[in-house]
Amino acid sequence: MRLMRALMLTLVLVPLSALALQAPPNVHCASAPVPPGSSLSLVASRIAINGLPMAIVAAHSALPPQAFLQFYATAWTAPDGHPVYIRYPLGPWQVIAHAQGGCFYTVQAQAAGSGSGALIGVSMPKRGSNNAMVLDVAAPGDARVLTHMVSEDGGKRGNTWLLYTANPTAAVMRFYARALKQQGWSRIMQRQSPGKPGVATAMYQKGVSNMGLVVQPMRAGSSITLTVESH
Repeated sequence: MRLMRALMLTLVLVPLSALALQAPPNVHCASAPVPPGSSLSLVASRIAINGLPMAIVAAHSALPPQAFLQFYATAWTAPDGHPVYIRYPLGPWQVIAHAQGGCFYTVQAQAAGSGSGALIGVSMPKRGSNNAMVLDVAAPGDARVLTHMVSEDGGKRGNTWLLYTANPTAAVMRFYARALKQQGWSRIMQRQSPGKPGVATAMYQKGVSNMGLVVQPMRAGSSITLTVESH
């Protein structure tokens, strides 16, 4: 359940990013540097997003977000002063990304108290799977897959899909209330997310499997994050 909640939160905030720090065995990349004094916590040791092998690590630092990201801007600047990175905003996050030797690094940070909370990652884009975007969960008829994550943690396997639909949030939640009940899922929680207007979450259970659902408004529609975790 802890892994499922973490994956749901990650995809809601950063749906298209590669997230990792300590690479899984089949990712032959050096770890990303970390500002001194940062604390790290492993969310999942083995996952794949769109077929890319990676892991998820969260970082916390006393540095404010701009200073935290400046550490990486300095590290990823060539000797001639040329920046070897790109920077861009992503929702509440500020992101810096860097490619080197076939490896892709992503660092995204936002304010957390007087310091920063961040997700730091490394992946190898050329190792993707061609079958990663297959959707085998209930979805509105017009839904399309934006990204797909597979994870393994403590004997549990998780699948997380990020979808887009032209339907509004309320209609999507009604669709799942009907469709999942017909498939034998029992709803154990549903609520609006505090401080996030229009964002709805729900949890379902079926046997030894759990499903997490997050629906939030997007331009001309909604995004759907579905996470199914089973033993």
